[in-house]
Amino acid sequence: MKRIIKLSGIVISTILLVFIAGVGCDDGLGDKTFLTTDELTIAQTLDASPEKFSTFVEMLHLTGYYTSLQSYGSYTCFVPVNEVLDPYIKERWGVNLVSELTTQEQIEEVKELVKFHTMAKSVGASGFIEGRMPDTTYTGDYLTSSYLLGGGIGNLIINREAKFLQYDIRSDNGYIHCIDKVLTPYSDPVPVVIERAGKHTIFIEALKKTGLYDDFSVKLTETGNKKNFTIFAETDSVFALSGINSFDDLADKYAEGDTDYEEVTNGLNRWMAYHATVSFLYSADIPDEGYLSTVLENNAIKVDKNDDVLKINESETGGEVETWVSLVSDYSNYPAKNGVYHTVDTLMDIFIPKAKHILFDPVSSQPEYISRAIRSMNKVTADKYSEVDWYPPTNKVRFIQRSKNVNLDWNFFDMGGCVWYEFITPILAKGKYEFLVCSNGGNNARGKFQVYWDDEPVGSIYDVTKKASQVGAPDSVAMEANGWRLGKEWITNKAGTKQSDSNGCMRFIITKELLCPVQKRHKIKLVAVKSGGIPLDYFEFIPVD
Repeated sequence: MKRIIKLSGIVISTILLVFIAGVGCDDGLGDKTFLTTDELTIAQTLDASPEKFSTFVEMLHLTGYYTSLQSYGSYTCFVPVNEVLDPYIKERWGVNLVSELTTQEQIEEVKELVKFHTMAKSVGASGFIEGRMPDTTYTGDYLTSSYLLGGGIGNLIINREAKFLQYDIRSDNGYIHCIDKVLTPYSDPVPVVIERAGKHTIFIEALKKTGLYDDFSVKLTETGNKKNFTIFAETDSVFALSGINSFDDLADKYAEGDTDYEEVTNGLNRWMAYHATVSFLYSADIPDEGYLSTVLENNAIKVDKNDDVLKINESETGGEVETWVSLVSDYSNYPAKNGVYHTVDTLMDIFIPKAKHILFDPVSSQPEYISRAIRSMNKVTADKYSEVDWYPPTNKVRFIQRSKNVNLDWNFFDMGGCVWYEFITPILAKGKYEFLVCSNGGNNARGKFQVYWDDEPVGSIYDVTKKASQVGAPDSVAMEANGWRLGKEWITNKAGTKQSDSNGCMRFIITKELLCPVQKRHKIKLVAVKSGGIPLDYFEFIPVD
């Protein structure tokens, strides 16, 4: 049986990376409006230094992108100097001058090169961190920045290829960073990039024998959208530490005699599928705490960052000695056309986590919030969110974020006037939970809602009109008897006001016996039984022993 790999999310801090440029028919650099200003644009700034940038400028003219970089907008250009571009052109195309590139194929390659060196966002050197750049290039790819030689901008390496010769050259429409190498556009999928590194031969053979090599090499979905994978791989030397010196040794350990490696129930197939997520995650993108969905259905990777140390699948024995998997920094954050790969320092076995206390903020966890595609007070229709839905979808909903809010992350969904609202949860470990919800309530303009869990009704009606005095506040015993609890004491606004002292932010106990028989994400739906507002703050899942 062939595994069907679906596009799925990452949880707790869901980082679904949005590719806003270079995908589709429009290359993103055409049809621009010219600036009218006395300050130099990127194109003009490059033109003013022909001794360094004339070859790149000729490329801009050849491709028609010179006028684009002379236009309104916000750009960042990584520009190789003449002394590295000129030999590159000769080696790549066998010519001495850009003007000698005349075929359509050559011009298309030059276009790809220019687009790969240009981001649709203005980013100065202070904005570069270890990992991916804050936005994609015009080819739809993320460049990387690494401090492999130590801290300081002088040691920054772009895509593990190029260093800065000069940085933060300001222009009216963005930044120019002068680099000492030509960046190589991505063309190969993740498995090919891993194989080419030459350090993961056993892992690569296992990918091929299980059929996952081809699965993880897919670059586009059937609808033409970009498909991405993050793969965690063991090197041959890591395998050797566990007595695995060949593919046969690996198969003996995990397949246990079953040689039908392409069958999704095969032990080796499951183990390999657990090493990949359907997402694009540099190490900096991995959430500080939570789970990553894997290709192996209903099995997630647990992650936790302490003092900038990433711990993968840290043991939960409660003993003095805990174990975990870490990334090997020198062999991690290697990008490909459809994702990225990391190298782990020990065998990454399938991990079964214990249930844990989770606060799910339906605002801050959304990819659109994280990427700043949607901002506070922006009223948008349902199609603007990938993991939030409501009906009618054309109704416009906003979230509000203010320092005076006594809410988690100072924000809440300001919802009202819809028949229902639906959210996709983080991954929950197998177990039993208390399930609570917190909103700003306590007046008759609020609504009443039936809560659904995976399309099944759960608990009694959530009445957001309830005032604190009606449910026994501040007496916690009386409130518990009525199915309510005070807000969190540690959640405060900027002035220090505690949520637990606010009569308008109480937690409603939906059920004390929410059963989650498998580890996975779930669907929460709030269906209005009385129309009205619901300033939704967070959902809470408390493990029950």
